[in-house]
Amino acid sequence: MDTHFFLIVFSLILSSLFLSSATNSALRGGSYLSVENPNDLLVSPRGDFSAGFYPVGDNAYCFALWFSKPSCNNNCTVVWMANRNFPVNGKRSELLLLETGNLILADAGEATAWSTDTISRYPAELRLHDTGNLVLQNIEGDVLWQSFDSPTDTLLPLQPLTKYTELVSSRSHTNFSSGFYKLIFDDKNLLRLLYEGPEVSSVYWPYPCGEIEHERLATLVRDKKNKANGATPWIEEIIDPTLEGKYDQAKMEALISLALQCVEEDKDARPTMSRVVEMLLHLENDD
Repeated sequence: MDTHFFLIVFSLILSSLFLSSATNSALRGGSYLSVENPNDLLVSPRGDFSAGFYPVGDNAYCFALWFSKPSCNNNCTVVWMANRNFPVNGKRSELLLLETGNLILADAGEATAWSTDTISRYPAELRLHDTGNLVLQNIEGDVLWQSFDSPTDTLLPLQPLTKYTELVSSRSHTNFSSGFYKLIFDDKNLLRLLYEGPEVSSVYWPYPCGEIEHERLATLVRDKKNKANGATPWIEEIIDPTLEGKYDQAKMEALISLALQCVEEDKDARPTMSRVVEMLLHLENDD
């Protein structure tokens, strides 16, 4: 065989071994996606979502997830970003899945801009599901990390928002860095929109006065119930008079008592939703 021809074939084989790794369906341990290769993408099975390096400025990229249908070109609807506040360089930056199970975003081959901080004894792979969830999972089926647990400014269908997560707005349609509005569950498990600016922080929605009125109403009802002397049923003092007494007093008292339990200050003293449903069904069937 011609020596020159053999060297060409051999070099092609070697280059294929060291190409950035990933197939369009999964990124496996020891492989990477490169910012310099536009085709280095993860694509969901139905093709609705893509994950890869997304341009956010001059020579600035974020590892992101976006809707790929309809087709778009650097003007896509982005639904998640790993490093929204720390873009990486457009040269030599990579998303690497280490053999240890840690997924890291390296900026120009040097500093780590973002990491899942995960570890696994078993081989792991990164896959993009049809739900838009980017999942790092080992061969034992253990989910090491998933994008659904760390949303940025978007919730997708089936993606939960919990007391451990939050949605944070972008600065603008073209500036993807963190903005000043947050959607969170507060320490009372109430959903809040919070404005958190450079100098001022306040609840934006719902209007705080509404909460104050609810607390006053609950306090009023408790006082009426606790101070009842037996001469006049306490419930008559709080029920809408237009009902003209056309209600079951025992059931109404039970309903109000249940409502008061649900707004106890001590969250541990509140009944579970299953218990609430059970009590309501009991009242409905107790005829």
